[in-house]
Amino acid sequence: MFAVAAAGIVCLWLLRSYWLPFVADNPIKLVRKRFSSGTVLTDRHNKPLRIYPDCNGDLYSYLPLASHSQQITQALLTAEDRSFFEHPGFNIFSIGRAAWQNLVNFRIISGASTISQQLIRILHPRPRTFKSKFQELLSALLLENKYSKKEILEFYLNSVPMFGNVRGFNLASMLLFKKSPRHLNLAESATLAALVQSPGRLSPFNPRGNKLLRKRRDWVIREMIKLGYCTLNQAQEAIKTNIPEYKSRLPFNAPHFCNLIQQSDKLEAGRIRTTISLPIQNLLNQTLRSHLSRIKNYGARQICGMIVKVPEMEILAMVGSAEFGPIAGGYNNGCLAERSGGSSLKPFLYALAFEQGFYPSFAIPDTMRTYKTPQGLYLANNANKKSYGPVSIRTALGNSLNISAVKMLNLIGIKNFYKLLVETKLLNKTPGAADYYGLGLAIGNPEIKMFNLAQAYGIFANQGKLKSISMLMNEPVREKPIFSKSTAYLIYDILSDPTARLFTFGNPDFFKFKSRWALKTGTSTNYRDSWLTAFNGNYIINLWVGNFDGSPTRALSGASACGPILKDIISKLGSNDKCSPLAKPADVKTIEICAISGKKPGKFCTRTNLELVSDQSRPENFCDVHQKETIFHTLKADYAIWLRNRARKISFDPFKLKGFNQIADPYDLPGISSNWTKQIAKKKPTPNKLSTDTPGKQCSIKIVSPHNNDTYLMSNYRENFVHLRAIPEGPCGEIIWLINGNEFIRTPPPYEAYWPMKPGEHTITALGESEFASQIKILVEN
Repeated sequence: MFAVAAAGIVCLWLLRSYWLPFVADNPIKLVRKRFSSGTVLTDRHNKPLRIYPDCNGDLYSYLPLASHSQQITQALLTAEDRSFFEHPGFNIFSIGRAAWQNLVNFRIISGASTISQQLIRILHPRPRTFKSKFQELLSALLLENKYSKKEILEFYLNSVPMFGNVRGFNLASMLLFKKSPRHLNLAESATLAALVQSPGRLSPFNPRGNKLLRKRRDWVIREMIKLGYCTLNQAQEAIKTNIPEYKSRLPFNAPHFCNLIQQSDKLEAGRIRTTISLPIQNLLNQTLRSHLSRIKNYGARQICGMIVKVPEMEILAMVGSAEFGPIAGGYNNGCLAERSGGSSLKPFLYALAFEQGFYPSFAIPDTMRTYKTPQGLYLANNANKKSYGPVSIRTALGNSLNISAVKMLNLIGIKNFYKLLVETKLLNKTPGAADYYGLGLAIGNPEIKMFNLAQAYGIFANQGKLKSISMLMNEPVREKPIFSKSTAYLIYDILSDPTARLFTFGNPDFFKFKSRWALKTGTSTNYRDSWLTAFNGNYIINLWVGNFDGSPTRALSGASACGPILKDIISKLGSNDKCSPLAKPADVKTIEICAISGKKPGKFCTRTNLELVSDQSRPENFCDVHQKETIFHTLKADYAIWLRNRARKISFDPFKLKGFNQIADPYDLPGISSNWTKQIAKKKPTPNKLSTDTPGKQCSIKIVSPHNNDTYLMSNYRENFVHLRAIPEGPCGEIIWLINGNEFIRTPPPYEAYWPMKPGEHTITALGESEFASQIKILVEN
């Protein structure tokens, strides 16, 4: 009989893979179910941002076995299952020993469960009965049949209860020791291994539990000495170590971004690696909060921003409010809120113009004009209430002039521009919306989202292609061509040109950077919304300041509100800020143009500039402003009112209206001698008679900046410019600036320019439209 029984047992054992599935739990289904819910969002460097509980309310952060230190597995096997790699799922000797101990003591004092059996109990909890123990044994056998020992150990390390609703060594290690299991020392590894026996009784967060846990840990360490896992000296040092009595808070980083992921269809079970860079996220968050007190002085209570990586269009940082909380609507994500875009849309307007054949030097009459619209008469004004006469697209866009933008929109068509805004995802397609917005599209009356604005500005940083923003690493990117490479580059060149924005922005320190950045501000009506977008070959940075309830600020513009913030962000980015400028396409070239008309210079054009053009956007005609040799710039009727207003403020105007010689004739202007004007008409200014600008000597031109014999010191932390400014004592259409005898620039009123200084001694000369000039010397030290 014994032989038959033994033979039967052997047969059952050999055939266990056939009958076990019918009597034991399916381990594959149990494992899948256990890890089918619960999510850990990490940044791009695998640092946790947020941990979401599973369907049972438990928290865990799955980590592969290879990412646990060897001491972790040694301590765990020492404490729970020393023959884990030898037994088939149960240990017959441990079962026999436990049965005897339980029988002698008339109660269960030892379970003799292997790690495989414990894992089954975790995956499928049952009442603690002998029947349940037998069921767990059978399931453990099947588990060992389906998975390798290393896989079983990995499942166990990620699901074993630790304390509270925390499961797994990884999350327990982060909360208790503030480090990954890979970096735990002997004492810390033994502590977690000891905690497994009874998480409730051995809780480190109460004095009694902490004491009992330390006792259990010390036993584990002493047993590890016996097994050769550590030396006596290592054990003695480890036993001296205290166990923390408090746990760290669960990670709660980038809350607005994590909520965005949660609300989308991207939140799946497991470990999800997002595009966020936690160091850059913290940089943006801290920088925005550091400026909160400043903007509050001007009536703004909220601030938000995004940083996107180019060319991948990955979100590196997203801060949706000054503080994630109830104050001032801080739970709202300002990066997704619809706000009036102000002038933020103007680059897309001029990009469309370039696609239609306009060019950067194209002259727009920046003069007051009333338009008839379905809603009534429409009159645009520049932010400073001034008008500038003939301005190029470069000047109009760089200075964010409203009058010029409205005129350009009127030229290219409202519906064409609206269609572009829909195509770039800035606006949703709505029937009748183009007529509703009208000419106000040019100055940003529609509401837009920062998220969409960052994506749209990526067109200029990505050679004219619209790329979808990514929130997860290795997420497929959708792209669509919107503009040509040359158009994208021309917009970038204008927005990154400091001299193009001198009229309205000047040259503030917060717009000076070590490397080249393209900038565009935006300010909505009554200063409700202040925007700033900056981009280069590495990043797109979007900032917004205002109030979520729409209340106005006290004259906060995009530049004044966001400029200092941008300066701080870029300086803190450090070496990441240094990048090569965007590549110039082969068809973008530099040509000479008339400085007034923006067209090809004719033989009577005395003032020319260099400008970028492309094959599709370049001037084809010659200048029609200078048709004969004269000191005047003849303008068309578009400028009549502008010229009349100028005549009230200045005694001599180099501009005159075409066909009205009696108004602009120099012989008829009061205060101008005919002898003086005849000399000007006959000859160009020459530097034959120079007067050194020294005290006591009078000359027709006075250089007021810089001063004679000034010394400048070059800085490594900002761009180095010398402010050139001169005041003529008589009428002067323009002043020619010479640096060391070479012409640098020609300036109309107010006769100002910025010269990029170079080390050495320099002679600066200002020439007027006469035989007189002024000259000084300066020294620039490196």
